[in-house]
Amino acid sequence: MNPAVYFALGFALLISCLMISRALRRKRESPGLFESRELESRAREDLEHLIVQMQEVAREQIAKADLKIRMLNQLIVEADQKKKELEALLGRSAAPPAAAPAAPPRPVNPLHEKVYSLQDRGKSPDEICGETGLERGEVEMILGLRKLQNL
Repeated sequence: MNPAVYFALGFALLISCLMISRALRRKRESPGLFESRELESRAREDLEHLIVQMQEVAREQIAKADLKIRMLNQLIVEADQKKKELEALLGRSAAPPAAAPAAPPRPVNPLHEKVYSLQDRGKSPDEICGETGLERGEVEMILGLRKLQNL
């Protein structure tokens, strides 16, 4: 889901918390409402728990969206490269075949190179996450890309 949706839900939850809190304060001012204080305390704890859960879900969704964006950007770069290769081959197909063209070098991503070098030094994915600031899923995806490139 879109992070804006989670933000809107969080904002709506915050407003409802404030409204419930205000109503509970009014009831607390009435004498002899021990039960309402317990209910208010439980309601406040439940709302705080819900807010924490919503923040965690929002963080997870943002991380997933960021990972997908990075993957799509990488795919766009690769598609552009393949397009240029095809255009070059189509342009050369009209001419008599000469020596086989050398494959153009793959674009080097410094972040991928750093992850690869850390893995080559024997670091675990969790240690790589700590050193690069990437999420575990991102590190695993980059390492998976490396395996695909070596096939």
